[in-house]
Amino acid sequence: MKTKYTSSSSEVTHRLRKFSGVVEHFIFLIGPGGVGKTTTGPHLAALLSVPFVDLDDYFCTNVLNIRAFISKYGYEEYVRQNSRCFREIASNSKDEAVVTLSSGFLIIEEAAEVVTANREMVRRLGRTVLLIPSHDQEIAADEVARRQVERGFGLREENERRKFVERLPVYQKLAQYVEISNGDPAEIACRIAQQLRGKMDMT
Repeated sequence: MKTKYTSSSSEVTHRLRKFSGVVEHFIFLIGPGGVGKTTTGPHLAALLSVPFVDLDDYFCTNVLNIRAFISKYGYEEYVRQNSRCFREIASNSKDEAVVTLSSGFLIIEEAAEVVTANREMVRRLGRTVLLIPSHDQEIAADEVARRQVERGFGLREENERRKFVERLPVYQKLAQYVEISNGDPAEIACRIAQQLRGKMDMT
């Protein structure tokens, strides 16, 4: 399965216009792999009484295993397909939901126009929560690198550490909330819910 997307500015504008009327629709969990987005998400969704959707799982179920897809079609095509999956989730959701985003969904490496559109759609469609293991960058980088290597995908610790350090400023810029994810996922979800509800009470 391989779908081509145009990279024209009109295509990007069309993507954004489609969602222009939706406000505060989703809670997006963002951050690198290994920070606990997938384990925390279901707990947060349960607390908020909304559905939970994992973008990576959606991709694997509806397209192909991510690693297999990238091996077959390349990373740029994965970025495009993953954006399509995100738009399907957004279009098909009738209520609020907690959505875990892929670690690279908001990171520009290839297909910059697609990722730029991703960022704008996320900004328009809801609120973003960044999960990191520690406020100390060095500790967080070490922890994320260790977790990623332990997942058993043949990843190298030094590469994962470098990737985290490079991407962290981007995540921080895009995040509306930050939560430390070093602990029990249920407790982490409780703290996030408190942040979200506190913000809502102030508005």
